[in-house]
Amino acid sequence: MQRLLVLGGNGYVGQNICRAALDSGKYAVASLSRSGPPSTPNPCLAANSHLMDEIEWMKGDIFDVARRDEAFGGVDVIISTIGAFGNNEYMEKICGDATVDAVESAAKHKVKQFGFISSAQVGKTTEFSSSMPLYGYFRGKAKAEEAIKRLFPHSHVIARPGFIYGPRVAGAIGTLPLQLVGAPINFISTRCGPISSVIQAVPFLGTEASSMVPVGCVGDAMIKTLLDKNGDGACTLSAEKIRKFA
Repeated sequence: MQRLLVLGGNGYVGQNICRAALDSGKYAVASLSRSGPPSTPNPCLAANSHLMDEIEWMKGDIFDVARRDEAFGGVDVIISTIGAFGNNEYMEKICGDATVDAVESAAKHKVKQFGFISSAQVGKTTEFSSSMPLYGYFRGKAKAEEAIKRLFPHSHVIARPGFIYGPRVAGAIGTLPLQLVGAPINFISTRCGPISSVIQAVPFLGTEASSMVPVGCVGDAMIKTLLDKNGDGACTLSAEKIRKFA
């Protein structure tokens, strides 16, 4: 088995990637995050409680070089799902710099493949105006992509979804059925002919609306593509390609 490490594996997308990796039967799976295991697993893991025990939940700060060196040793594949919202400076640091640092450490440790959950907005442009909504978030994602392409030019998989929907546990609030919002918008934005074309033509919002994907597809698309490439080949997954893994 190859050893796979998911950065932010206890998060919404990260848990689904861990689930997909375990389902493949090809990986020994570990997660590195600041808080260790999820306090309340999302449905993808909660429905199969044994999966929680199969994941090695590591705790540590991604910006801690010593902790990265410890966690990355002997790892074959790393997938970064790191991201956060806040002010632009904070978002650029978490969505960009954190993965850039991880990529540099991964290259030093001879990791074979690197996967990354980016954004559909990066597929449109890498030059973002500071007046753009969530400017720091998308600029950070673009910086991370650049580092991955530079240090893993022939052995990376980058996924570029828009809004990711599906059942999501949100603390005391409980499980949010994000699919009740995402699925209808996705349908209207991609399968309604002229109406879809009008929506897609709207700057920023059109890209997000037409790039919505189910969270399970993101995990399956990332894992199956990494396995298909097997360390020899690079791939960028658009929202359309991700949805084909439904």
